[in-house]
Amino acid sequence: MRRLRSLLFCGLFVVALAAMPTRVEGAEPARVVLQTQSAPDGSARLTATVVDSRGAPVAESPVTFKARTTFGWLTLAETTTGADGKARTILAVATVVEEIAVEVGGEGTVRAAILLGARRTSAPRIRPGWDVLRGVSPQPGFISPYLVPLQVILFGMILGGIWATYGYVAWFLLRIRGAR
Repeated sequence: MRRLRSLLFCGLFVVALAAMPTRVEGAEPARVVLQTQSAPDGSARLTATVVDSRGAPVAESPVTFKARTTFGWLTLAETTTGADGKARTILAVATVVEEIAVEVGGEGTVRAAILLGARRTSAPRIRPGWDVLRGVSPQPGFISPYLVPLQVILFGMILGGIWATYGYVAWFLLRIRGAR
């Protein structure tokens, strides 16, 4: 009976040890893969896949997307991985960077980078001329990129008023000085 109790106690002890939560060695991020995909609108979709040492996705791991600039690294986005071990962000069309990096873990324990090369920007838009603006607005002078007489007259009146004020003050000071 005593032997049965000790055997039962040992069995329960082993079961209790097996049931205790243990730290999984592969739960820490061991590798990150950074991928980029161009969208039809010209933006770039960045995806960081975080896996542990066994290749299983790591969920809820902090991820920081960074871009290399002339003055150092600029943080683009800070997020966490989902259940699939992936974190995503979008790089806007106007953003022109040559290198993107991703850091995973509390203090950037795992890092990956990708070279994008020089991204193409859209061609500059040509401003419409006078003939186009005349049909758009009844007063094309206010929206025209070119000077028209009304704008020149208004600008001249403002500058003339300023210089007339300076002249009046100078004349008034000379009168005060001459009255002494």
